[in-house]
Amino acid sequence: MAQETFEFRLASFANDGDSFGQAQSKFAEELETRSDGRIKVSIFNNNSLGSNREAIEMATMNSVDFVVTGVSHATRYAPALDAVMLPYLWDNREDMFEALDGETGDRLDATLESQGLSIIGWWDNGFRHVSNNRQPIIQPADIQGLKLRTLPSAVQVEFFRQLGAIPTPMDFSELLPALRQGIIDGQENPPAVVYPYQIYEAQKYYSLTGHVNEPMLLLASDAAIARLPDDLKTVVDEAAASASEFQRQLNDERTEELMANIRAEMEVNEVPEETLAAFREVAVSVYEAAYAGMGPEGEAIVRAILEKRSQ
Repeated sequence: MAQETFEFRLASFANDGDSFGQAQSKFAEELETRSDGRIKVSIFNNNSLGSNREAIEMATMNSVDFVVTGVSHATRYAPALDAVMLPYLWDNREDMFEALDGETGDRLDATLESQGLSIIGWWDNGFRHVSNNRQPIIQPADIQGLKLRTLPSAVQVEFFRQLGAIPTPMDFSELLPALRQGIIDGQENPPAVVYPYQIYEAQKYYSLTGHVNEPMLLLASDAAIARLPDDLKTVVDEAAASASEFQRQLNDERTEELMANIRAEMEVNEVPEETLAAFREVAVSVYEAAYAGMGPEGEAIVRAILEKRSQ
């Protein structure tokens, strides 16, 4: 008898040219190969099924089966996820993934259970930096008054407000038109976004603030996974792990090349250490206020990360 086959849909903001698009293609290929053709995934790139927020909502309603999105867009379903996006929380990507691949990641995954979602992969977005059309950010005052598109996260909005900027959350699909029309002065994103998505076409200055690394999520609908026999559930886990490793390595390898491309298009500047120190001081000041929004579990996760970092 022929074995049952399964067809799934994956919704994503990504395009084929970035590390996320390549990794989600690898995920689909790995699923098909490891399942001997029993699992097939159709990929819908470039927000073709809707915005990040809409894609996650569709996953909660079982309209799509997998979603690639930034953590910030999932915080409305699990506020504790804000914990990983506190500004200047992570010293480097190695520490971040050590935590997310371990107990910290398991605890965060559990906060999405009530929404019928699971985190099956943590992907690397790279540290975010601020771009704008007014001036390089060298002194703390240089960021004041800038109307910046920020992540749709209460923590990030408050951080930039405390810096004196005018944070303006909006979906990624709206960003480039808003920059081109002058609705906002700037934005903050890593090289993996700024170059592939042509942010440089609408921005003059890119200042290396390195304020946050928002990991990307490979989400699965629990209802979709529940349809699978146990052997294919294992295949999903294995394919997700393989795609995650692939994406992180590719993103890391491409960062230097991307920065060279960005330097050819924009004025890029290092931010002096004294300015970064001032930004870190502001960052720490918003942690306490952020705890109320992310709930007891989010606070406990942050405190555990800070305790380990201090050891």
